[in-house]
Amino acid sequence: MSITSKDYVAFLTGLTAVYFILPKRFQWLVLLAGSLFFYSRAGLAGMAFILVTSLITYAAALWMEGANRRSKDALAALKDRDAKAAERERSKREKKRFFILMCIVIFGIWGVVKYSPMVLETVQALLPGADLTAAFARVDSFIVPLGISFYTFTAAGYVIDVSRKKYPAERNYLKYLLFVSFFPHIIQGPFSRFDRLGKTLFAPHSYDYDRMCRGMRRILYGYFEKLLVADKLAPTVGAVMANPSSTPGVYLFAAVLGYGIQLYADFSGYMNIMCGFCEVLGVELEENFRQPYFSTSIQNYWQRWHMTLGHWYSDYIFYPCSMGRTAQKIGRRARERFGARMGKLLPSYFAMIFVWTLTGLWHGASWTFVVWGWLNFLFIVFSMQMEPVYDRMKAALHINSEARWWRIVMIIRTFLLVSLLRIFYCSSTVAGAFEYIRLMFTPNWGELAHPVQVLLKGCAGQGITLWYIAIGVLVMFGVDLVNENGIRKNVHWAVRGLAYGLMLVLIIMGAGGGNASAGGFMYAQF
Repeated sequence: MSITSKDYVAFLTGLTAVYFILPKRFQWLVLLAGSLFFYSRAGLAGMAFILVTSLITYAAALWMEGANRRSKDALAALKDRDAKAAERERSKREKKRFFILMCIVIFGIWGVVKYSPMVLETVQALLPGADLTAAFARVDSFIVPLGISFYTFTAAGYVIDVSRKKYPAERNYLKYLLFVSFFPHIIQGPFSRFDRLGKTLFAPHSYDYDRMCRGMRRILYGYFEKLLVADKLAPTVGAVMANPSSTPGVYLFAAVLGYGIQLYADFSGYMNIMCGFCEVLGVELEENFRQPYFSTSIQNYWQRWHMTLGHWYSDYIFYPCSMGRTAQKIGRRARERFGARMGKLLPSYFAMIFVWTLTGLWHGASWTFVVWGWLNFLFIVFSMQMEPVYDRMKAALHINSEARWWRIVMIIRTFLLVSLLRIFYCSSTVAGAFEYIRLMFTPNWGELAHPVQVLLKGCAGQGITLWYIAIGVLVMFGVDLVNENGIRKNVHWAVRGLAYGLMLVLIIMGAGGGNASAGGFMYAQF
C-alpha cells in the first residue's frame, strides 16, 4: 500500500475512527490488526518472516529474564566472594551463548534473503571460472520482506535490553508483536525502544482536538516534502545520474546536490507523516532528524540524520566493542607508545570500523555501500585526529569558532562533503562511482560559461516543476532554520496558518510523479 495513495489516506482515516470509537482497552488491538493488515498488503509471504523473528525474540527475551532471575537467586545463596564472581561469569557466558544462537537465526535470515546476491557476485568476481548460474537462479527467487532490516534490528535491541535488565520482558506476545510490526515504524524507522514506545503504544488514549490538529499539520508538511520536493526532483536527478557519460560535469555536480535534497525531503517527509499520525492517536514515536543540513561536520551530521539508527549502533555495537577486551588492550598499548590521547581514541576507532561497515551493509547489499560507509569512517577519524591541528590553525588565524560566518562556512563544507560521498551510495559499482567523480570534475567551459542556461536546460520541459522545487526547498529551509534557532513558538499563528494553507494548495495543484519503490519512499528499500 503506497503511503502517498488515496487508499492509504482512507486506511489512516478508518483506523483512527475505529481507534477512538471502540473502548480504550481495545485500542492496542486495533493498532495490531491495522499493522498486520498494512503489512499483508506488501505480500502475505513476508508475514512468515516477521512472525518467525517476533516469536524467536519474544521467547529469547523471556529466557534472558529467566536466566537473570536464576543467577540472582544463585548469588543470594552464595557467601563466598570468589564463588559469586564465578557465578556471574557463568551466567554471562550462558547468556552470551544463547544470544549468539538467537542472532545466528534472526540475522541469518536477514543476511540470506538480503545479501546472498552480493555474496554470489563477489565470489563470481574472485572466481571468474565458477559456474554459479544455478545459485543465482535460486537467489533470484528469494523474497525480501518489507522492512526486514528495521524489525530485525529493533527486535534484537529489545532482547539485549531485557538481558541488560533495562526493563522486564513483555509477557503478552500480541503486545510484543504490535511493537515489532507497528506499521508507522516498520518501513523506514525510527528504531523504537520497547520501554519508550510501549509507554504510549499500549496506553489508552482519549480523542484530543488540539493534538489532532498538531498531528494533521505535521502530516500535511510531510506530504509537502514528499510530493512537492522529493518526487519532483526524482525524474531529473535520476535521469542525470543514470547516464553520467553523456552529461556535462556541472549537471553531474548539480544532480549530486539535488539527490541529497531529494533524499532528505523523502525520508523526512515519511517521518513527518508517520509521527503526525501517531500524534493524532497519542502515540509517541522518537524523532529521527534534527536539521541535518545545518551540521558543521560529518560526525555532527550523523548525530542529526537518522538519529535512532545512530543510537542503536552506539548502544549495541560501538560501546560494547570499544569497552571490550580487544579494544581496551589496543588502548593500553597506544597509551604506552603514543600518549593518553591516542590511548583514548584508538579503542573508539576500533569500534567505529564495525559500526561503519555494518552501516554500509545495512543501507544496501553492494560493495558501493560498504565503501561509502568506510569513507564516512575515514573522514570522521581524520577530523578527530586533526582536531588539535585545526584548533592551532584557528587560533593563529584568529578565527572565532562561534562566529556566524564560520558556522555558515562549516555548514556548506559539510553539505558538500556529505553529498559527494553519496556518489558511492548511488552508483551501481565502485568503478562507476570513481568514473562519475572523474566526469564531474572534467571541465566543460562551454557549458560553464552560461550557468543559468545550464540549470534551465537541466529542467527542460519542466518549467512549472522547477518552481515547485524552488518553493518547496525554500519552505523546507525556512522550517529547518526556524527549528534550528528555536523560534518556532514565536511565529505568529496567522503566518503558520497561511503557510499550511499554501502547502495544501501546492499539494493539490502539483502532486504526482512519485517513484514506484515500496511505499513510494526511497528508504523503504533498506
